[in-house]
Amino acid sequence: MPKTALVLNGCGAKGAFQFMAEKYAREVKGHSWDIIAGVSVGALNGAMLAMGKYRRLEEIWNTMSDEKLFGYRPKLWQFTKLAFGGKSIFSSAPLWRLIDREIEPGKISIPLRICTVSLHTGEYLYFTPEDPNFKKAVLASTAIPIVWPPVDISFRFKGMVDGAVRNISPFGDVLDFEPEELIIISCNPQKPPRIDWPPRNILDIGRRALELASHEIFVTDCVEFMRINMVVKQAEKKGLELCNEKGKPFKYYSYTMISPDEPLDDALDFSRKAIERSMEAGWEKAKQVLG
Repeated sequence: MPKTALVLNGCGAKGAFQFMAEKYAREVKGHSWDIIAGVSVGALNGAMLAMGKYRRLEEIWNTMSDEKLFGYRPKLWQFTKLAFGGKSIFSSAPLWRLIDREIEPGKISIPLRICTVSLHTGEYLYFTPEDPNFKKAVLASTAIPIVWPPVDISFRFKGMVDGAVRNISPFGDVLDFEPEELIIISCNPQKPPRIDWPPRNILDIGRRALELASHEIFVTDCVEFMRINMVVKQAEKKGLELCNEKGKPFKYYSYTMISPDEPLDDALDFSRKAIERSMEAGWEKAKQVLG
């Protein structure tokens, strides 16, 4: 098998699509991963995969619910917390309990990069299992701003949030390993999501804004990656070698993109029906793309 990198982006509950697409690629098509990069929910999925906790990850998604993740079903009145100095709508305590219980850095057997953004500096940073506060880094990567509070990973890295704020598909975080193939599993369709009704309240507006922002970042990331990749391939055909600012030659990467054809359910909808729809869509799309 070629040296393969798995790139996992994020968007909350839509990670169920990602989980099932990866399961199909691994169990049905025989893919294995030499390096994983994950952001947002992709950080949690990626960490579980890097530990080989396949069955446990399936159990988590098969039992996930609003009540388990938020402690209760989301309500419109919870937005009032923001007007009184609150840092988020929800507490990250249930999510932290899940991460603290399940993530065991010592059991991670392959290179793994978890991506976050600093609200203080605006920097996009990645963490590895060797970092002493790796679990906190996973929590930070899943901390969608406003939905969950920023995370202080350490004294040096404070106010850290979801890496998808700047980079929803962490292509660049795996390229240093020079994989021969990239499998990119995105939770966002390649076409802009559209709704047939206007947002009804502040909760709907917030969700819709999150969806549109995530999609725009995703499209920008993909277009840039594919543009550079195409230029490198064209240069190679002409016998030319392109290099980065450090003098290192660019390489053409074979890649496969698995993403939904239509928008999935809301990123904050962890209801069983929404999760199951995303899981089914992930399996079917992976089957369509990979054969």
